Amino acid sequence: TVSNTLQQSITQIITSVATLLGVVVMMLTISPLMTLVIVITVPLYMIVTGIVVKRSQKYFRGQQAALGDLNGHVEEMYTAHKEIKAYGREKTSIEEFRKINERYYNEGWRAQFISGIIMPLMNFISNLGYVFICVVGAMLVGSGTVLLGDVQAFMQYCRQFTQPIVQTANIAN
Repeated sequence: TVSNTLQQSITQIITSVATLLGVVVMMLTISPLMTLVIVITVPLYMIVTGIVVKRSQKYFRGQQAALGDLNGHVEEMYTAHKEIKAYGREKTSIEEFRKINERYYNEGWRAQFISGIIMPLMNFISNLGYVFICVVGAMLVGSGTVLLGDVQAFMQYCRQFTQPIVQTANIAN
């Protein structure tokens, strides 16, 4: 699992960096000002990702701890099955299992919920940058500095620019 995750993550990171560099070069050829506007959103991505990852990791750690406790409990109950039956400890064992399982469920639910927030937040930031580009692009078209087709192409590059950032945020999460 670790090997597969690392292989996929490294491949995605290399692809993301190459895409980012290519898109930034193309964006700079169209308009350095609009490129600056979209690059300003990058720290916002990093801040939001940092906040979400920090919160979700706490719950993922709790989920793993609860899973370890659950597995340990099941293994103990399985190995000591005859003793548990002999001393009438079934109810106690089942109650302890329920408590650990409930903790596992709660930690897992919280971890998934918080980590699931990252995509809507990344999309919101992407759309915010997209709106800023539209506004700046409209002003540049109005002043005759940039053609309308250049703004449209830049908007496409803007989407390609944010996609690797969002993927990297998912990897970090």
